[in-house]
Amino acid sequence: MNYLASYTLLLIAVLFVFAKLKQQVQSPEKLILGAWAEKAWQYEKVNKPNELHRKHNPDTIAQSVKDQLGKHLIIHSAETWHFLANGKLVLRGADTVKEVSWKVKGRGHILELEYANHIIEHYNITELTPTRLVLNFDSDIQVKGIAKLTFDNLDRVTQIQQ
Repeated sequence: MNYLASYTLLLIAVLFVFAKLKQQVQSPEKLILGAWAEKAWQYEKVNKPNELHRKHNPDTIAQSVKDQLGKHLIIHSAETWHFLANGKLVLRGADTVKEVSWKVKGRGHILELEYANHIIEHYNITELTPTRLVLNFDSDIQVKGIAKLTFDNLDRVTQIQQ
């Protein structure tokens, strides 16, 4: 009987600790909110021999490759992404502003963007911290591979600098 009471107390303590930890961990839907600035594009799987040197420069890809990828992406010209709590995403480029719907799917690792014309894009969320967002997408075009978009959180980076 004494063992049963000990195990019950232990189970209650473990459940209490898990509940406290879960409260401290932010969901991806909350963590992604705010303004994010495009920091870099990186192309991870290059199948053209003359482009292999690009793998050694992780901060950039050739503008021609970015342009080719961008032909198949609606958000190609967006420089800042502002995620709003109402499920709207404002994409701001040098001379454009677009509003799309967003949601996090799966186990919090898929970002879905839906445009007014019902075109849907999916991105893998490979990293999401209070200051950094990394998205990957697969390209099925001539430059086959995986492109990685890296963003800095403008709101939190400004708070850290102050």
